[in-house]
Amino acid sequence: MAKYSEDPLSIYVKRKMVEQNLSRHDVSVRSGGEIADSYVSAIVTGACCNLSVDKLKALARGLGVTEMELAGVALTGSMEPDPRDQTPPSRSSIILVDLKNKSVLASDVEQIARMAMHLNSKERAVVIQFMNKLAKSKKQQRPKKRA
Repeated sequence: MAKYSEDPLSIYVKRKMVEQNLSRHDVSVRSGGEIADSYVSAIVTGACCNLSVDKLKALARGLGVTEMELAGVALTGSMEPDPRDQTPPSRSSIILVDLKNKSVLASDVEQIARMAMHLNSKERAVVIQFMNKLAKSKKQQRPKKRA
């Protein structure tokens, strides 16, 4: 059988399973059956690394971790949360992982998403405020359609 390289997600999932004494089947059951134990096995061996958002959510539930924590590992490869960030994770934040998996994604958008994962809550608020102003400005610049 081919040996796969260990990616951060694989290492993280193994570590969480050992810490909680969970089997692949336990993770599957705790996920509500939304991720099969064979799929968990593929993640642990590194055979599967491009998880969908739904599978990441199910895996997070199965491991008993936050979706944001798991998304951070999957997206950035970092297993250490930012100690400066005390903001509770947003359920919609996991969409960043889906961005990574889009084959049509421009490299600059991926770079922005990766950088955003390393910002604390105050820094993200500034970025969001800027993006909202930019979007509003672009909307105002569009010519109005004639009736």
